[in-house]
Parts: sequence; structure tokens; C-alpha cells
Amino acid sequence: MSLAAEAVAVAPPAPERLRTRNVLWRLARADFFERTRRPAYLIALVVMAWFAHRMLPSASEGYRTFSMQDQYRPEYGPEWVGTLVGTMTGLYFVMVGFYLVKGAVDRDRVTRVGQILSATGLGRLQYLGGKALSNFLVLASMLAVALVVALVTQQLLGEVRRFDPLATALPLLALALPVAAVVGAGAVLLECIPGLAGGLGNVVWFIASMAALATGIIDSEHDAKGSSDLLGFSSIARSTYARLHAIHPEVPVNTKALEMGVNISDKWKGVSQQTFPWHGLTWDAPTIGGRFVWFAVALAFVGLASLVFDRFERPARAPSGRTLRPAAWFRRRKPEARVAPASVRVSALPAATRGNAFAGLVRAELALLLHGRAGLWLLGAAGMMFATLLAPLNAVRMGLLPTLSIWPVLVLGALGARERQHATEALLFSAPRPVVRQLAAAWVAGTLLLAGLGAIAMLRLALSGQAEVAAGWLFGGAFVSALALALGAWTGGAKFFEVLLLFAWYVGPMHHIAELDYTGVTIARTPQQWAAFGLGLAALLALAWLGRARRVQN
Repeated sequence: MSLAAEAVAVAPPAPERLRTRNVLWRLARADFFERTRRPAYLIALVVMAWFAHRMLPSASEGYRTFSMQDQYRPEYGPEWVGTLVGTMTGLYFVMVGFYLVKGAVDRDRVTRVGQILSATGLGRLQYLGGKALSNFLVLASMLAVALVVALVTQQLLGEVRRFDPLATALPLLALALPVAAVVGAGAVLLECIPGLAGGLGNVVWFIASMAALATGIIDSEHDAKGSSDLLGFSSIARSTYARLHAIHPEVPVNTKALEMGVNISDKWKGVSQQTFPWHGLTWDAPTIGGRFVWFAVALAFVGLASLVFDRFERPARAPSGRTLRPAAWFRRRKPEARVAPASVRVSALPAATRGNAFAGLVRAELALLLHGRAGLWLLGAAGMMFATLLAPLNAVRMGLLPTLSIWPVLVLGALGARERQHATEALLFSAPRPVVRQLAAAWVAGTLLLAGLGAIAMLRLALSGQAEVAAGWLFGGAFVSALALALGAWTGGAKFFEVLLLFAWYVGPMHHIAELDYTGVTIARTPQQWAAFGLGLAALLALAWLGRARRVQN
């Protein structure tokens, strides 16, 4: 049964308020079933299973997910497997899961299901609570997959053969479920705040989550039981270091010398980690209460969302991004005055001039990319471009250019997906050579946009003898445009590109990792890296061509 039909089925004939608990569960269940029927949900489960398996690298792997003093970690017993996978899954929910569940409210607005629901006796809290609960159920189902994979991976690694599902499930659920609740409710909150339902909300969440992770998630000087720590890092750090110090007294207790996350480094190749037994966190009343605090935070998010939610009274967004105002559809127009057609001789008309059709397409694509950009966005771009003229070259390379590379993320997301979003595929695809010419024009326009943003810096770099860096920026613009085209052609939306580029930007240019620095300005590329990026560019263009050709044929 669809979400609208289920909601209408439980709506009372009288204007009585519906019973909150019953309707909330029905809404959440219907929305959950609707999501789980999509192929994207199965793909998300497969990715979750792969990621959960990779959360537990063997002691000799070339990467780490948990490292103390660069050499120690607890052995993979049931308690540590559940703790590590639970914490890493919580981090995955914050960084990726948010984008998987965000969009439930906006989908009801676009499909007009929300207008049907608002005509019933459904309250704001009931509707938003159902959406938040549905988000939570989606993430919880992914957590169940992570639990099964964790139990299997523990036996495959064989460091500790003791099989104790309860000892594994307890920390995994206690650490990750509160995160799922906060993320699910946070997605609903951002969708209800005007202006944050789309790409800007994705950027805001990304920046906020990065700031939260960078401002002392692990705090050795804070002696609480982790009630203020959403992911539980601080409690894990103190407990594991206390155990390590008891076994190896020569190792000082220093929770700052701890790394958790996917850390890849050449220094770990061929170097095995030293393991030690660890018997889990102490689940006393303060620790358990600290985890339940985050469920209260999730409820507060839903309550705050209900205060700003418009109950679908705001007109639905048209495919062009404008709003549809039904009252204007029926407004009677004044009859237009008829003008008698004038007689015109064909010989008097000026001769048509033939111009460069491809150049016109590129100009049109550039105009579409920049159309409707807010003055603040244009002012920020102009300000950073002016700063590249005055700042030292090293500051330009390490700071200004990486920032400029992410500035048009919400603009370039339209490449490859604009036709489907604006329902103009039938019109545009009827033009001559819609795959080759239109796709190439869009790619060139995106490349020129990024090249233009860095034009001043490129000129300064070239004049200072750093032509390779300038070439790297130009190539980076071509690479990012091809990425937007390929993802837009296959997904029909901009969210996948926006999220992927944000992660690539944070890990690559901002952390100066050459393998992921698509700008090519922070670290000089090796010939092998140039070849790898060249092959990646060719593959992305081929994917974009295949995706567009598939749409044209359909």
C-alpha cells in the first residue's frame, strides 16, 4: 500500500486527532517499505556489508581503522569487534547515511503526496515523527547487516575464536543506534528549514559534521562517560588506553595519540600491529544514560522541525525550480487585442548568417550554469579570485585554489541531470546529435567555469615557472565536469555528485593527498598519477556518453 493510501485509510471521517502512536508507526512502516523496494537500497546494503568487512583489517594490512601510538590495538574479540564496528558505522551514518535518508519530506512535496496527507487529520509532529522513524529504520537495517558481517569477519580473521553474538551486538547497537536516531531526525530538520532541503543543506551538514569531528571528539581531559560524545570516541579511548597501560606500563596514557577512521599510510606497509586483550566498555548507568541522551536530542530535532514545517502550504516546486501557484492557473486573462498581420515580402528579409553552432551551445550552457546564482555566491567567487591576485603563491596553491575548486559544487551538479529535472528531455533530445554535441558543450562549459575561477592564479603560476601546476588546474576542471556529467546522466540528480565531490575535496586538496587531489595544485603529480587521472577522465566521459545515449534511446 502506498504512503498516501495508508495515511488516508487510517484517517477518521470526523475531524478528530488521530492516535499518535498508531499513525506514527503506520507512516514509518509505509515509508520504510516504499524505500526498501528501490534498487538503491540494495546497493546501500551491499556497500554497508563491504564497509563493515573492511572496518576490521588484519594486523598486517596496509591501512588502519584504529591505532594507538601507531602500533597497538585491541585484539579482535567479540567485545572489540562490536565496539569498533559500532563506532565506525556511526561515523559512516554521519558522513554517508545522512545523504542516503535525506529527501523523504521533499519527495512528498514534489510528488504531491504531502498535500493529500495535509488534508487529513495528520499533525505536524505525527508526520515528521513518522519520517524520522522511517529514516531510523533504514539506518537500523543497515546496522543489522553490519552486525552479521562483523560476526563472520571475526571468525575469518581468527585472532579470537570465541563466538559471543550478545557481547558483539551490545556495544555495536549501543554506540550506533543513537547516531542513527540523530542522523535520521537531523535529515528531517534540514528538509523543513527553507532553503536547506536541497544541495545547500547537504553542504551545511558536511561542514557541520567535519567541524564536529575536528573539535575534540576524543577528549582525554574530559572525564565524563561519553554523554557529550555522539560517536563514543572518548569512552573508547580512555578504556583501551587504561587496558594497554595495565599490560604495558611503559606506554603512557595519552588518548591524543590515537587514530580512528580509515587511515592509509606508507609507513604501515609491512608493519604488523601489536594486539592486546580488551574486555569491553563498562556499561554502567551513567554510560547507558549518556547514550540515551542522544535519543532525546533526536526528539528535540523533530520538535524543532515541526515549528518550522509549513505543512505543505508552500507551493510545490516546478521542474524549473520556480513555484507553482494554483490560483494563477485559473486567473481570467483579459482578451488580447488582435493585430492584423502585415504583409511582408520574403525578399525584404535579411539573409541569415551562419555562426559557430557549437560555440553557441557552450555559451548557452554557461548561461544556464550561472543563471539565478545568488549575489552572495557571485560576490564570494569574485572575492576569492581577487585574493588570488594579491596573496602569496604558496597560499594560493594550498588554500585559495582548493577553496575555489569546491565553490561551484552546487552549480556543476546540474550538468547531465538538468534535462531530467526540468522535464525537457523530449525537447532537447529531438535536436540533431543530442549526445555528442550537447554533452560536449556541457563538458566544455563546466571546464571553462572552473578555468575562469582560477584564471588569475593560473596566469601567476605560469609566469613564475609553475606551468605544470596551472595545467593541473585546467585538467582538474575537465575532470570535475566529466564527473558531474557522468553521475548526472546515470542518477538523474545532483546529490550523488555533490556528496562525492565534497568527500574528495576534503580528503584530497584539503589534506594534500596526491591520489585524490583532482586540482593538481597542492602536490606535484607523478607521471603515474597523471596517467591514472587521464584514464579516469576518459572513463567518466565514456560513462557520461553511455548514460546520455541510454536516455535518448528511452
